[in-house]
Amino acid sequence: MAKFLDGSGVQSALTEIIKNSDQELCIISPYLKIPIQTKNYLRSIDNKNLPVTIIYRSDFKLSDEDLAFFNDLKNLDLLHCENLHSKCYINEKEGLITSMNLHEHSQTHNWEMGIRFSKLADPEIYEDVIKELGHLGSQTKSYVPIKIVAETKHQYKAEPSRKPMKRTVFKPTDAPNKSTILKILDIVTGEAAYCIRCGNGLKVFDLQKPYCDKCNASWARYKNPKYKEKFCHACGLETKPSTSFEKPVCSHCFTKLYKKK
Repeated sequence: MAKFLDGSGVQSALTEIIKNSDQELCIISPYLKIPIQTKNYLRSIDNKNLPVTIIYRSDFKLSDEDLAFFNDLKNLDLLHCENLHSKCYINEKEGLITSMNLHEHSQTHNWEMGIRFSKLADPEIYEDVIKELGHLGSQTKSYVPIKIVAETKHQYKAEPSRKPMKRTVFKPTDAPNKSTILKILDIVTGEAAYCIRCGNGLKVFDLQKPYCDKCNASWARYKNPKYKEKFCHACGLETKPSTSFEKPVCSHCFTKLYKKK
């Protein structure tokens, strides 16, 4: 029969549901950052040619590391859904409804709980969950794969731990040295800067807030200053290497806007 689980019980049940899947596996988690051990279990399932469905929240940006891992799975159906908040893990035999995301932070920092149930002992609960997942599935959209360089495929493999080197990034607080032409363009277009996550135009150039309101709320959940973003806060172009809250402008714009007068 259904059983209540505390945080440690939830983690144990989640692992068992994933690795004991024999026919199929469905993971519902708004936010994803998959631990290396869980990736190993998912890879093992994929090697058995078992279908795996993962549904996450539409406005959540997957990390490059997880994207590389997902692109390497042959039997994965990766979907996203707007306003998703439910967390559920289920295979052909049993399931888990819980407060915990499939995210390293949730598993190590948050106070979680959940209910574990089985198809054999709790057939009503199991069938109701399957029906609800059917409704949820009708509201999802498929993730469109992006091309990922070959080197990133190795990022999820375990490596010997080593102490990271400390580095300091200069982030000015003063206004940039914009030319008269650039200042006029700002007035005409109404856009003085760009969000480094979505690329939308912003009214104010501010290195301390290089996001639009929506993306800033998303970034503020974890406030990782080194989290890789796509666009330059100054020119709005996609950048390589990536920008971040710590370094929101591309090297070209930084040199142009903050060169010594």
